[in-house]
Amino acid sequence: MNAAAPTLSPWSVASPLAGGALHAVGSGLFHTLLPLRLVADGQGADAVGLVVGVEGVGFILGCIGSVRLIRSVGEVRAYAALSAISATLILCLGLDPHLALFMAIQAVIGFANAGQAVVIESWINAMVSNVHRGRVLTLYVLVLGLFYGLGQLLATNLDPAGHPMLMITAGFYVIALAPVTAIWVGEPQLHVPVGVRLFRTFAISPIGALACLMTGLISSTFASVGPLYGLQMNFTQQTIVFLMAATQLGALFLQFPLGYLSDRVDRRAMMLWLSLSLALVCGVFLLMRADSPFWLYLILFSLFGGISEIFYPLGVAHANDKADPADFVMLSSNLLLIWAFGGAVGPAIVTAGVGSFGADLFFWYGIGLSALFAGYALFRLYRQPPARKREHFVAYPQTSPMVYEWTPHDQADGSDGKADT
Repeated sequence: MNAAAPTLSPWSVASPLAGGALHAVGSGLFHTLLPLRLVADGQGADAVGLVVGVEGVGFILGCIGSVRLIRSVGEVRAYAALSAISATLILCLGLDPHLALFMAIQAVIGFANAGQAVVIESWINAMVSNVHRGRVLTLYVLVLGLFYGLGQLLATNLDPAGHPMLMITAGFYVIALAPVTAIWVGEPQLHVPVGVRLFRTFAISPIGALACLMTGLISSTFASVGPLYGLQMNFTQQTIVFLMAATQLGALFLQFPLGYLSDRVDRRAMMLWLSLSLALVCGVFLLMRADSPFWLYLILFSLFGGISEIFYPLGVAHANDKADPADFVMLSSNLLLIWAFGGAVGPAIVTAGVGSFGADLFFWYGIGLSALFAGYALFRLYRQPPARKREHFVAYPQTSPMVYEWTPHDQADGSDGKADT
């Protein structure tokens, strides 16, 4: 950890934060319209799942391997290279490449996005002292979530099959370079990567690891199936975009009250009830019809986003409850990889059946996973006593392992580090 981080002006954090926000706008726009673009190009639901899945694979590889590139050329140069690569590849999609090439492009984009997150988060880590980490992390989560949602809303009137969608996305990826490269605030030194230790992670907290896996399997899969569900219900593009934005905003704003509650009850019991609630929401989706009130859809999408996404930070918090302080960064980083694995395989598995059984298949899938998780949570609840120590809940963005370097767990500077969370 960077306990001796310098005390710098707010602009020191604002520069990388602005870069991350601008990139989030482009990502929100692109990932909302990507499934619709593939369908407009004549691809089936299975192709949508494969494209989303390989981007997840690229993300995993980027989390693990991008540090080597960044160390060799420096933070700013690496960010500029990764941003240029992702923007160029986005524009190449306008050439309507073969599906296999489309998947390869998405994998590289996933790698680049992970590397850019590593740069932004390691940079912020170098700018923030321990006493302010909780406050800055909360700000980071809010900024990324809000600007990603803004990007989704920008997609309302864009033709998903046209070039403007790609040009605007690439434009945001490029303009994100401006605050990162044009404002010098000093570059941080990357820490040694913690490595992949998945078996150790499951051994420390099996239910925490499974909670992160379930978030990837469900919420990341819905990012590809949600627009297909909207098409199945004959919704307009504007309606689909608003509903997907409601999912994101529900995930953002429900995290904090649910996280506050999780600090006061057994997190395993809370995850048990939340999994049952998620199964109930999925069941209600199966009862909905195209002529159901729009406000009811807004509530359902918001609840689905909020409940499905909360398992990830709850899983990390519960795992940290069980871990030694020396294992926090290793544990949280590997939980991110477990989440990313779920996000890579979930879309490919579910969308393979959507063409035959319709988008309703996803909600049966969600009910099944939620029921299995609830059963295991009940088993763990009665088999193991509650954790003796409790870490305060922190709302984590699913971006890169570097974000865990500046979470408020390290007390090396003598401050409690939790007052701001």
